[in-house]
Parts: sequence; C-alpha cells; structure tokens
Amino acid sequence: MWDAKMDPAVYAVYLTRTKDYARLQFMRYQVVHEELIRIVKDVTSRYPSESARQHAYMWYAQGLWYCTQRYKSKALQTEADALFVYFYLLGLNDECLREIASRLGIKISDWLNILGRLPMSQQIIYEGVKKALAETLHKVEVNTTDTQIEYDPATGLPIKITVTDTVTGKTKIIHIEYDAQGNPIRIWEEWGS
Repeated sequence: MWDAKMDPAVYAVYLTRTKDYARLQFMRYQVVHEELIRIVKDVTSRYPSESARQHAYMWYAQGLWYCTQRYKSKALQTEADALFVYFYLLGLNDECLREIASRLGIKISDWLNILGRLPMSQQIIYEGVKKALAETLHKVEVNTTDTQIEYDPATGLPIKITVTDTVTGKTKIIHIEYDAQGNPIRIWEEWGS
C-alpha cells in the first residue's frame, strides 16, 4: 500500500491537486509569521538583555498565535497561562512575555491566579513551611545559642563572652573586669547585630 501511495506517478497527481491549497495556506501564514517577528523584535528591543534570546520569544509568540486559532475564552486563558509559565521557567523575562501576549490580544493572569490553579502548589508550600519549622525547632531544642569565651592570657579568667542566638542571629557580648584578687568588679552587656 505504501509503495503504491508513494509511487512517483501517484504522488505527482496528489501534489498537483493540493499545490494551490498548500500555497494559499503558506502565504496566509507567511504574513502572520512576519507580524510575529515584528512584534518579538519590537518588544525585545526594549529589553537589551533579552534581544539575544529572540528565537525563544519567537517560539512563545508562535505558541500563543496557535492558541488563538484553536481556543476561545477560558480555554484560551488556561493555555496561554500554561505557555507563559513554561517559557518563564525556561528563563525568559516575565514582563517581556506578558507584553508579547498583550500584543496578540491575550492578557496573562497574575501570578497569584496562576499559582492558585496549580493543585500541588499549596501542598508544596505546606511541606516547605513544615520542614523549615521542624529544622528551626530542632535547632532551638538542641542548640539555641553559640557561645564563645575569650580569656585573659595573664590570669586565665574570662573577660569577654559572646552569645549568639542561632535562630535569630542576634549577639550579646558580656564584658567582665576583675580586681587584683580575681573577683569580678564590673560586668556590662552590649548587643550586636
């Protein structure tokens, strides 16, 4: 069957019959393609760091255009937002992506709305917060402070104690002065950052 279909005589008939239709479709898309190129160049020209990545922005613009040809209303919004997130995660500029979409008549949803549609995002946030709290509480239970003591080389008595809270990072410095017999005569504290 394949050999018969691909026979040059049969295939020539097929190409002759579809050539005019294919040419018309190609000419229509050529106009769209040139307009997409113009939009991408115009938008990326205002973002100097992004002009080297015009090819990726062109793929994004083409994807959006295909979405406008296939979807309407909520389906178009969902598809466009998904395409936006995909290209954003590839490292493209958020503002640049939104402006290209706007030029094609699509308003990309804000981040809060997009993340609200991801069913696992709340679970991920919950697990992350839970893990951070567990690590912090473990630090508090096991080692709440980091203490360093500086000694006087002549007497061997502590003269400066630095206590750092491992959770907040605040430091308290305690200075101690002694009399000739080694009894503390003055103790004062100061707080560091």
